Amino acid sequence: MKYKFEDETQDRKYFTIVPNYILNHSSATDKALYIDIKRAAGENGRCFMTEETMCNRNGIGKKQLHKSLKYLLDHKWIKFVGMTPAKTRPIKTYIILDIWKKNVDFYQDKKIPSQSRVSKDTVQEEKDSVQESSKILFRRRGIRRTSLRRTIKNNTRKKYSSIKDIQKADLIEIAEKYKVNLGFVELQLEKLRNYCESYNKRYKNYKSALRNFVLGDMQRQVERRQDDSKRGIDARNF
Repeated sequence: MKYKFEDETQDRKYFTIVPNYILNHSSATDKALYIDIKRAAGENGRCFMTEETMCNRNGIGKKQLHKSLKYLLDHKWIKFVGMTPAKTRPIKTYIILDIWKKNVDFYQDKKIPSQSRVSKDTVQEEKDSVQESSKILFRRRGIRRTSLRRTIKNNTRKKYSSIKDIQKADLIEIAEKYKVNLGFVELQLEKLRNYCESYNKRYKNYKSALRNFVLGDMQRQVERRQDDSKRGIDARNF
């Protein structure tokens, strides 16, 4: 497929000139295609190039070519004006729109009237810097919040992570649960304390460990009773 472009600016008679507005507001591929179109246009502002030619001259594929053409059209830097008859088939015809007024307004008339003499580009750069700083600050705050949560989590000691966390009420609770004397539970607590000190043993939950000590001793007592009931009578002294 062939494309036909017309250049209304008439600057092709002398040299190819491209507004800075286009150079600063397009990708490398988009600006390269725009410059190629303007450079290839004749003195009458027209050029004929196939898709293959434009792709080869700009080192792009047809998909990227169509994407860049759409970008130029959407930004009203070029304009589709219809089909031009040709020997084999009609040719799509475009004109390059004159955006010099827009270029001048952006880079000259829109300068900030202050003593600092900052242009619009500088203002935009400052805005970008502020936005980037805000993003960095947001990320840092996010890191601080995460660190704070971790600190709180680390500082919040789990209940019964120390044997000192076991209170009188816990001993009564265990005694009532297993229907044993309070003194029996207190004895198991003392055994647990001595065991941890002797073997440098640590538990995640000392209350659970105390319950296991109570159950273990209860089980051993039951087993001893069963063994005693199975023993025979010693009649040697009768």
